[in-house]
Amino acid sequence: MKKLLYFAVCAVLAFSLFGCTKSGTDNPGQNVQQQEDNDKYLESVKDYFPDDNLYRSYNGYAEAGFEVRFDGVEKNESMTVYKYAGAMNDERGTEEDGNRTFNVTYTISNNTIIESVTNEDPMAESENNVYSKLKDLVVLSGNIEEGGSWEQTVELDGKELTAKTTITEVTEDGFKTVTEVEAEGYKDGTYTEERTYTKGKGLTGFNNTPYGSDKDDMLIFGYAYSIDNEESITGMI
Repeated sequence: MKKLLYFAVCAVLAFSLFGCTKSGTDNPGQNVQQQEDNDKYLESVKDYFPDDNLYRSYNGYAEAGFEVRFDGVEKNESMTVYKYAGAMNDERGTEEDGNRTFNVTYTISNNTIIESVTNEDPMAESENNVYSKLKDLVVLSGNIEEGGSWEQTVELDGKELTAKTTITEVTEDGFKTVTEVEAEGYKDGTYTEERTYTKGKGLTGFNNTPYGSDKDDMLIFGYAYSIDNEESITGMI
């Protein structure tokens, strides 16, 4: 996804939780049930997390582009974290700018999936996002069912606001979501992200309403999955 990946509790939190997991427990029965529930939920969503050796390329408006590859998975009794490495491919910058890379994690726990980004691209606008404006977005909560929705508190343009995400379409191959945040400066007073997820590929489509779309309703940004490659096209991941 060209922003896929944006396509988890933050990586630091995820890894700290792995490091702090105790081998013993005061309530073995409860832990066993939790692990069984987590495994059942993981089984229902794992097709959306490719774990092969391919490099997935994304392209979109304004020469936006990047590639992503699977970078491993970590699991304990309370969560599973899928990790992906990414690199920008948008015709910006030179070799002197260094590696324009980012990392994305998807933390699956308690019937919820959280997407987190650590962006090391020196040209990035945010260290916590690629193209999305929302940090640690809950990309799925509960089962994949049309009409399902959930809310979370997010930070947008320096303000704490409420984001509502709704599953708008479900097919045999995937599903679509729309995330809306009431905010000034966006078309119809709402910042919007639309995402498409496809089995075997993950995030395959993204678009949002850029700031200033309240004055120019033609403004929109987006990207989509393009092609799988056996070798990196950027040479950075």
